[in-house]
Amino acid sequence: MATDSKSKISFYHYNESEFIYEETASLQASALKDKSAHVNWVNILGIEDKEMLRQAAELYNLHPLVLEDIQNPNQRAKIEDYNDSLYVVLRMFSLVNGEVQDQQVSLVLRDNVLLSFREKEFGVFKKLVGDKLTNNTGNIRKKGEDYLLYTLLDTIIDQYFLVIEDVEVRVEKLEQEIFSNSNDSQLLTLQQLKSEVLYMRKNIVPVRDLITNLIRNEIEYFEADNKYYLRDLQDHMTRNVEELDFLRDQLSGLMDLYYSLQNHKMNNVMKTLTGVSFVLLPLNFIASIYGMNFTHIPHTDDINGFWELVAAMAFIAVILTYFAFKRNWLSTKDFDNNSK
Repeated sequence: MATDSKSKISFYHYNESEFIYEETASLQASALKDKSAHVNWVNILGIEDKEMLRQAAELYNLHPLVLEDIQNPNQRAKIEDYNDSLYVVLRMFSLVNGEVQDQQVSLVLRDNVLLSFREKEFGVFKKLVGDKLTNNTGNIRKKGEDYLLYTLLDTIIDQYFLVIEDVEVRVEKLEQEIFSNSNDSQLLTLQQLKSEVLYMRKNIVPVRDLITNLIRNEIEYFEADNKYYLRDLQDHMTRNVEELDFLRDQLSGLMDLYYSLQNHKMNNVMKTLTGVSFVLLPLNFIASIYGMNFTHIPHTDDINGFWELVAAMAFIAVILTYFAFKRNWLSTKDFDNNSK
């Protein structure tokens, strides 16, 4: 997965009555902003700039293990309490230009400060969180940094649902195509969808455990009133995991259906070949007898013998073909629509 090597820092400084947004900010200036009566959100895009990450760790007193986890983009979703700060890391999925993309998001929470680290820009945080801060809609400006953390987690989890819905639409479309006309390319699409669902489930299920740990453990950074919002996140995660489990089972069922339809088509081919052989073998037997090099064979000297033999073979062929059709041996239909 490619990442943008150029780092960018945006900064939000706010309370209920005051708001400052810097689209391009510096870590030093952000660290000097008042933290006693304002919430500071330092939004860092790009994790390949090690010098920038080292500077952020120094200015905001990040634990060395936190810095190490931020630089490793393959972390399992988890939450860690370092007494003076709370570290949350999880995977974010989003639809970008109609394609599912993912990245690691690291969040560090401390007194009135939230630092977010992302690999690349999806436009989700700016549109769904930043614009609310700018326009002072919702409760974000009225609450503290813990509510901001909840809002970011809620945004990520809502993106899970949108991505899962997109996969569901593709699965339903593929199911219709398999029923109407199954082909070899559909097997590859099935396998790709199943791998995508399993990859999403692998990264999303730990997020449910993360939210559960936030609820069960006494995290001092969350105010009592804001802990109720975490239960809403838990409900959303339960729904997302159930949808992923359903998709996994649905794809497994579609794969079984695909193989069953292929076997059914092969059986139809074999049935048709058997019916043709049933008709032609007796005719071949008669033709082989008259092809023997005997001197005396009935009707060989008859001037109409050839036509009589052809007529007899045609009669036999008609009888056998009728019999084969009655037994449904020559049918090429995939399913009998009249069957009940």
